[in-house]
Amino acid sequence: MACKIAIIGGGSAYAPGLINAFIQHAADFDGAELALMDIASPELEIVQQLGQRLAAAAGANLTITATTDQQVAIAGADYVLTTFRQGGFQARRLDERIPLHFGVIGQETIGPGGFFFAMRTLPVIKRIVADMARLAPGAVLVNYTNPTQIVAEAVTHFSRVPCIAICDQSQDDARKLRHALAMPEATIELESIGLNHATWSTRFTINGEDGVAVMMRHSDAVLARGDVSARVKRQFRLTREYGRLPNSYLQYYYYREETVAEALAEPQTRAEEILEALPGYYAHFREQIAAAVPHLTHGRGGSIFGDMAVEVLRGLVRGEGAIHTLNVPNRTALPDFAPDRVVEVTARLERTGATPLVQERLPATVVGLLHMLAEYQWLAAESIWHDDPPAMTRALAANPLVLSLPLAQQLLDASRRAQV
Repeated sequence: MACKIAIIGGGSAYAPGLINAFIQHAADFDGAELALMDIASPELEIVQQLGQRLAAAAGANLTITATTDQQVAIAGADYVLTTFRQGGFQARRLDERIPLHFGVIGQETIGPGGFFFAMRTLPVIKRIVADMARLAPGAVLVNYTNPTQIVAEAVTHFSRVPCIAICDQSQDDARKLRHALAMPEATIELESIGLNHATWSTRFTINGEDGVAVMMRHSDAVLARGDVSARVKRQFRLTREYGRLPNSYLQYYYYREETVAEALAEPQTRAEEILEALPGYYAHFREQIAAAVPHLTHGRGGSIFGDMAVEVLRGLVRGEGAIHTLNVPNRTALPDFAPDRVVEVTARLERTGATPLVQERLPATVVGLLHMLAEYQWLAAESIWHDDPPAMTRALAANPLVLSLPLAQQLLDASRRAQV
């Protein structure tokens, strides 16, 4: 289908993997324009040139354009994919470092770090949806920008732009489970519900067998291995405790002291590690531009990132009712949550949106924390969208990792001072 897909953040190190995934499904996007937009013009030019070389080598009928003008990219688009990082990794470094000074985990999507990230992200999202309403009426926003749930809460409440928010964490968790279980070729079927980065499995099999039973059979061996991360080991411990597979991010709530101590002991934050690695990614991209036959061997996010985004866009373009796990307004799908609250749930894609599928209730042992997170994320979206500082303090105080008005104010003050 000949369509225009604007990609906001098209110069990132993620973008080549995304373009590569479009190329793998070129038949479904025949004649499409991928309109890359980024404020980082040198990186944008590299990604465009690499994308053009990759598409030409594969014989894919895709036009790859590039611009630093957001309105040019959005004008006439059928779909807008947001995958930008406002403030870059230097800002993420502060999101990770500042909370640790107060004994709270520093992370890019949850806790205070996620709130700081949302404070930078939502003003940009507000401009994007305004441009979409004016220049691409009827276009669907597919959001991959974190914190994705707060973004989706804001857009679905304060804009008429159709919005689907996506996250590949469950796929990444499944990949790491295969490694932990020493079953690299295992077929894992996983359906989880809840909130972004806070889901519990409702259907989980490994090679057709109950996945929890498989994990428990291997649990002692996994916990004893030195090549399995503490994060994955905590997933095994939580699975044993609750009888369901948790999203790996739930470790930050259920093992709060452990994860803070671990982060404080690390010589670098994740953002600092990425900042060191980024030049190597772009060096590889430049090498492949000059290669006789370009071949993408590494980039940020691996193949999962591009694959999921393109699968969702493919489902929208084809309109054949494909089922994916998405972040969308609940309606009546999850009986534990309000109809207008954004939830992560299996949903059926149509050409202009997605319909969440009705699920059973989660047990009381896990749903209480999710209720707190759902209301916090709504309060965060509302207060940041309306630029209301007192409301921002109250919203951050409602975060389960904060739960203190004085602490929330101290965190916000520290973040604002660091951004000056």
